Parts: sequence; structure tokens; C-alpha cells
Amino acid sequence: MNLQGSTVLVIGANGVFGRLTAEKLMAMGANVIGTARSNESAANLPAGLAQALLLDLESAESIATLTGYLSTSGVKLDAIINTAGVVGFGPAATTSASDAQKLMQVNHLGPSAVISALLPVLAQSEREPVVLSITGVVAEKIFTGMPAYTASKTAHSAWLKALSPEARRLGIRVIDARPGHTETGLASRAVFGVAPAFPQGMTPQHVIDKVFEAIASGATEVASTDF
Repeated sequence: MNLQGSTVLVIGANGVFGRLTAEKLMAMGANVIGTARSNESAANLPAGLAQALLLDLESAESIATLTGYLSTSGVKLDAIINTAGVVGFGPAATTSASDAQKLMQVNHLGPSAVISALLPVLAQSEREPVVLSITGVVAEKIFTGMPAYTASKTAHSAWLKALSPEARRLGIRVIDARPGHTETGLASRAVFGVAPAFPQGMTPQHVIDKVFEAIASGATEVASTDF
């Protein structure tokens, strides 16, 4: 996919992965629509966005507002890149239902609702439209002490796989990127619990470079072993 001149929605453009993604897209000549959860977190959005929009993945109203706007505003959307995510740590026995639900909502249910609603917009692209989500190595391997996080990321990875043939009929390519532990600082901002002592992770830039290689190459997944 040639990204120059394309219009790309980056979900979570205020985060580490999101900022790097948005900045690289803009450097390649793309028009980037970046989202942040709140006015406060929007302060972390990169400069130069075509549009900066609010999107709270825990709010059905916020999701409906964003997707309704993008569906009716005449925006020609060519790609959606989902970089949003939250993490939590702790065994199943001590993880509350509300904490588990938060992870499932932000990591899977919210992004999948946005993507589903915008499929008709992507299908109108004159390029090869792309949907890409960063899920993670937990969608491939089981790690102790994070069952709720693993469930949410595995759910989204499985959903992307199931979406792929449906999207392909619309001319849309779906990519599931599953990097291993990366030094984004996410583990230190856990919604609940305390992170274990992880080994040194990959750099965020390395991960994003691999993601862009997948977009350019026509790949439909980036397994953990590809990073």
C-alpha cells in the first residue's frame, strides 16, 4: 500500500506506539486523523495531524460519535491503525470482573466496534485499504499472572482473523501485529496489579518499523517471531 496522500485513522495516537505511527505516516505524506481519550491526553498528540478527535473506547456514545462523524463527513479513509491498549496484572482469583471488563473493552470490544462501523467507509477507498491492530505475543503464548490481559488481546487477535475473509470481500486487508515485550512504559501504568520483572524489551521504534514493513509488503500478520 502506498501511504503517500492516504488518509489514516490512528486510534490512540497519544500513546507511544500511536505517536510513532502518526509521525511516521505524516513523514511519508499521509493525512493522519489521530484520537485520544480525553482533552488531557490529547495534549500528547503529535503536531501536524489532519484532525485530532476524541475517542473513549469505554464509551458507546463516544464510539458512536466518532464513527458517525467519519461515516458522514465525506472523509476518504484508507486505513485504520489501532495502537490503543491497557494492561493489568494478577491471577484470575484476585482480578475483579470490572477490571477484566475494562481490559476487554479497551483492548478488544471498543476497537472492534470502531473498525466494524467504519468498514463501509474503508471499502470506498481507491487504494488497498488496511485495518491493522497491535495485539501482542500474549495472543500466541500463555504467560502467568495476566489472564485478563491475555484474554482481551487473544480475543481481539481471533476477531481480526475471523474478520479477515469478510473484509477481503470488501477489498480490505486485515493485519494482526503481535510484538513481544516492548519498552513503552505500559507495564508501569497498569490498570491493576504490579508487573513482573520483564527482561529488556524491544524499542518501540523497532516494532513500528516492522509494522510499516508489513503494510508495505502485503502481509496479513506479523507474528512475534517476525519482530
